Amino acid sequence: MCADGAARGPDAVRSGARGVAAHGRRGPAEVLQATWTAYQLPEAISGATAVRIKRRLLVVAGAWRTGAPGSSVVNLNPVTGQERPVGRLAAPVAGAAAAIVRDKLTVFGGSGRAGMSVQTIGSGGAAQLTARLPEPRSGLTAVTMNGMTYLIGGTDGARRQAAILATADGVHFSVAARLPVPVTFPAAVARRGKLWVFGGMTAKGPTGVIQLVDPRAGLARVVGSLQRPLAAESAFVLGGRVFLAGGMTAAIGRSSAASPLSASNTVLEFNTATAATNVAATLPLPVAHAAGAVIDRTAYLIGGTEGSRAVPEVVALRLVPRGGDRGTAAIVAASSVRSMWQLPPARGRGHLAPGSNPSALPAPVLVADHLNNRLVVIDPYGRVMWVFPRPGGLAPGQTFQAPDDAFFSPDGRYIIATQEDDQLISVIDVATRKIVYRYGKPGTPGMGPNRVDNPDDALLTPSGDIVAADIKNCRLIVIAPPAHRPLRVIGQTSNYCVHDPPRHFGSPNGAFPTSTGAYIVTEINGDWADSVDLTGHLRWSTHPPGVSYPSDTNQVCPGRYITADYSNPGQVVEFSQRGRLIWRFGGLNHPSLALPLPNGYVLVNDDFNHRIIVVDPRKNRIVWQYGHTGVAGRAPGYLNDPDGLDLVPPDSFLITHATTMGHP
Repeated sequence: MCADGAARGPDAVRSGARGVAAHGRRGPAEVLQATWTAYQLPEAISGATAVRIKRRLLVVAGAWRTGAPGSSVVNLNPVTGQERPVGRLAAPVAGAAAAIVRDKLTVFGGSGRAGMSVQTIGSGGAAQLTARLPEPRSGLTAVTMNGMTYLIGGTDGARRQAAILATADGVHFSVAARLPVPVTFPAAVARRGKLWVFGGMTAKGPTGVIQLVDPRAGLARVVGSLQRPLAAESAFVLGGRVFLAGGMTAAIGRSSAASPLSASNTVLEFNTATAATNVAATLPLPVAHAAGAVIDRTAYLIGGTEGSRAVPEVVALRLVPRGGDRGTAAIVAASSVRSMWQLPPARGRGHLAPGSNPSALPAPVLVADHLNNRLVVIDPYGRVMWVFPRPGGLAPGQTFQAPDDAFFSPDGRYIIATQEDDQLISVIDVATRKIVYRYGKPGTPGMGPNRVDNPDDALLTPSGDIVAADIKNCRLIVIAPPAHRPLRVIGQTSNYCVHDPPRHFGSPNGAFPTSTGAYIVTEINGDWADSVDLTGHLRWSTHPPGVSYPSDTNQVCPGRYITADYSNPGQVVEFSQRGRLIWRFGGLNHPSLALPLPNGYVLVNDDFNHRIIVVDPRKNRIVWQYGHTGVAGRAPGYLNDPDGLDLVPPDSFLITHATTMGHP
């Protein structure tokens, strides 16, 4: 983030840091830093488990956002977010434990019918039920030490298991010790031949007990207590130091089963010599039931729950020198940008439509308020948090006219806005609210250097390059700031706007990244959705079913896509790669963009109804609305042709797709 008076300009767009830093107390030479990764999972998941294999992670099953247990096993590159399917379990599970036993991924227990199962996946990806546990267990934890895997905690549905099971082969089990306080969802680590077990869920709710287990002696005892009760937290060792991250906790002063629980965003450091804890860092979001694993001095928390909803975020935790270096300083600077979007307590009057449920929107939303010539960020309660431009915020001679789309950059520091009717693409520094780069000449269409003709849906890639649809020039363009000529053009530059990808496009109005690395290009002429990569290779084309003016098609999940039908009456349509209708919501007036939300809802621009809405696809009804239906305005609670949407970080569109946008 450029400070006032410092050098800004296009180069700043290409050099953002990612994440949020959180520092512990004075003391060790290294402090713990907690950051978002620059990607999200393809779908929210909780209760998964993860194990390290070389420099990657195997992420096993868990519950999807629908609550159904999963059976997938994927190989995740935790640095880039790239996933590769490895296999599928023989029985779907959540709340299971996993370990590498004799070079095989072995999954123990879990919810439902898999509670007694031991499943293994070999190198070919085939899953087998290879053994049975002595009793059903879900909500258990696995720790490997000196060639032995220990299964700690869990429940058979009626009672919590005190026995700690030990296995060297994943088939034969013995009781290593018994917990004095039986728990489910404990956290545990191995240190110097002993097992440390932290918290967990009891019949009365989360507990703060710390239990020390000596498997050789067959003994376990309570040795201390945490600052607050915790369950479903993640434990890991970095630099020989033990940390506990997140977890479910009861309200202060309450510990009964009826007490309300909430996810924690605190990371505690545990001292094995004194059995004392202190706060080491703050997570960028509260989370429990996350999958956790360590690779190369970095711990990763994968998915989990924030309150009642599963999340797709991945958090990285690493030790950095106190005081930091340039990279650490840049992360701290980025954290000040992201901290802007932390929701305050619900104070002040909101301006939602009657019947709106603020919890339906998981984060504040950025809106391109087209005919009000502004960008606004609105929180879930209907309060305006941020506006661009502010009075006096534009440089002499600058204008900001008719923004029709706006998206955050993958690091959250910038907003890229297309001004379709003014022939401009603008990049705005969020913190300073200054325009730091522009492509195009205001009010002057063209197809030469620094010219566009109705640009639409420009996106910033992690490298700082820009990908945009250039509607009336019938092409896609890739721009590398600070340059003012295209780095690459996909589609022959002409006014020959017909469906013949990748040579010609029929008035493309959007190019959105997908999990495969390709982009979904929406063609107005002929009503097409095309999958095209950035080398210009066409993968497939299809017609969104029953749509007369497709707009801004994007991916819901692999094989499923969503588009807005910019018509009156208009609609939102979800469809398969082959054009099969999956879901439809009608009764709209020229909707231009529909984005799937992490909670399963859909966020929609209903442009000529002057509102933005959240739709629950399961009940096919609007559950949240900002704007007065059919009434334009600028006062609080009003919009005028809202034409672009994005959630604020970390739920923003390009954080979700940062690792699959390709390299222009």
